[in-house]
Amino acid sequence: MSMTPRMKPFITRRRFLQNSAALGLGVTGLDMLAACGSSSPTTPGITTASVNTLPPPSNPGAVFVFNQQIKQFEQLHPDEKIIGKTNPYDPTTYFARFAAGQMDDAVQTYFTEPPLLISKHTVADITSLAKGWQYWNSYNPSIASIATDPTTGKIYGLPQNGYALGIYYNRKMFTAAGLDPDKPPTTWADFRSYAKALKTSSVAGYAETSSGNQGGWHFTNWMYTAGGDMQSADGKKATFNSDKGIGVLQLLKSMRFTDGSMTKQQLYTQADTLQLLATNKVAMVVMAPDQLDALKSQYQANLEDFGIGPIPQNGGNASLTGGNIFVFNPKSSQAVIKAAFDYVIYTNFDLDVLENTLAAKASAGQVVGQPINVLFTGAFQQKINDLNTKYANVPVKNYLPFTSSAITLRTEPRNQTQKMYAALDPVMQAVLTNPNADPQALLNQAAQQFQQLLDTAS
Repeated sequence: MSMTPRMKPFITRRRFLQNSAALGLGVTGLDMLAACGSSSPTTPGITTASVNTLPPPSNPGAVFVFNQQIKQFEQLHPDEKIIGKTNPYDPTTYFARFAAGQMDDAVQTYFTEPPLLISKHTVADITSLAKGWQYWNSYNPSIASIATDPTTGKIYGLPQNGYALGIYYNRKMFTAAGLDPDKPPTTWADFRSYAKALKTSSVAGYAETSSGNQGGWHFTNWMYTAGGDMQSADGKKATFNSDKGIGVLQLLKSMRFTDGSMTKQQLYTQADTLQLLATNKVAMVVMAPDQLDALKSQYQANLEDFGIGPIPQNGGNASLTGGNIFVFNPKSSQAVIKAAFDYVIYTNFDLDVLENTLAAKASAGQVVGQPINVLFTGAFQQKINDLNTKYANVPVKNYLPFTSSAITLRTEPRNQTQKMYAALDPVMQAVLTNPNADPQALLNQAAQQFQQLLDTAS
């Protein structure tokens, strides 16, 4: 499925869940209950709900904002209490934790996950709550569809934020290489030539991910830039072993072994490539704008040194978009689900809270003003945009190549997405570590294996 809003300035993306949480109460050290219901303890007269988005201790600014919002929420909702857990969504353990009664009442997960979670009956129907919220109908229809079962029309989640992948680059390195830092590469050919121009004895031109499902994730993004498809329209057939898929792998293989413009070490995740960028070991990486916060908070990087551009294209004029969505535990009581729902709405979409949050984030040294995707339409979205502009504390001008691009945003494939990404990680690893790797053979093998999974799932 694709959607076509253009990238605009301001905040956030799917932050690999651990980084995207900035909301809730910082209660740590609580043992999860292994009862048949949710993991929330009970207090007489108070409905307690747990959420999985407590930021890690490594991001104290986010923890502070999280704690403050919970205090404010509980003052306005004295009969509801929220407990935060640092339990980022993990597709490999989600169903086991659900079966063991260890799933939190509200879980932040990926845009790709609702179809599978709905089919396994591991998320709650929140139709009445969602339709009772004044801004539900303001969601961009393509965003609302992510939370909606197309066969029944029932609603199973609240989309929280969105992202589009682009190129992060070191502006100082561009200047040193004779490249215009206001004009990042926009085509595959330019991207390859820029990477060669940027490499030095101590700096790689480009670093790519290939582990933790992130190789498949980035492969999909590159496939979209070429105009290719990962699955058939009905999601029943793997189609990534195409000429366009081969072209993606050949580009990366050529950069790695012919040009020598990529890092010699491989098997990276996004956390690794972010560190390389922050420590001046690489000039360009693929990421989404939300990582600006980690770049600043974890590495104390000077954001003036970095720019963001659109993902280079090869005929597709598209970039991968994804995001975070909150789903709710069907084993929880309706009162607990309502408390969790109230919390998600309050901390994410109440305009007064949003303004206070942005002000607090700016005061705490967190990034405000990075580019975002548009979740909503009309006046509500404009109010959100205005608030982000008001509190921006980043060099927005450095992101103009990204925010002014007219690239179409294509959502991730929705059938067994994470398993598809996992199947493609070894393919990416092979072309980045073996100069004799055969892209066609690798893709054929991965497609065959993934097709078996699709056939079994159907």
